[in-house]
Amino acid sequence: TAVFGGINFMQFFANDKAIIERLNINEHKLLQLQQNLLLYYTQSTRDSGLIIEEQQKNVIQKKEASIEAMHQLKKQAFEMKAIFANGTIDAVGSLLDFGFTYKQKMATNITNAVIDNLYKTALNAGATGGKISGAGGGGFMFFFCPNNTKTQVIKALQQIGGNQIGRAHV
Repeated sequence: TAVFGGINFMQFFANDKAIIERLNINEHKLLQLQQNLLLYYTQSTRDSGLIIEEQQKNVIQKKEASIEAMHQLKKQAFEMKAIFANGTIDAVGSLLDFGFTYKQKMATNITNAVIDNLYKTALNAGATGGKISGAGGGGFMFFFCPNNTKTQVIKALQQIGGNQIGRAHV
């Protein structure tokens, strides 16, 4: 959560136990990460409660695709921790892309035609991955835009709606 600031690795256990580990990232690598992130408002909203409700229902009903997606997203978190530990920031994009693919499998309304088009447009313009924030379905997305591709991605996304929100900070 924002209360802890910085970049943290959080693990949750039974009985409401949580371990929050602050990741110490080289200042140069942190700056590189900040320069390559683009925060984008989709200009669409959704009822996140319905999406979360479907995710919970899928787990209770033991829907294999949803449960496997959750396992893969947990794997993604550990891999992201490793990326930050070894400083290979350029790998963030492909790992976000991996997560975007699996998050879609958790519930039907996490993405829609608008979000899919935004995502595809950003990738075609140079982003290497992205993430829909919160429950999905609308709201904010962020993209990893390496090698000075951020301007190209912004221009491409502006052609189809939505807008950049300042700089994404960590």
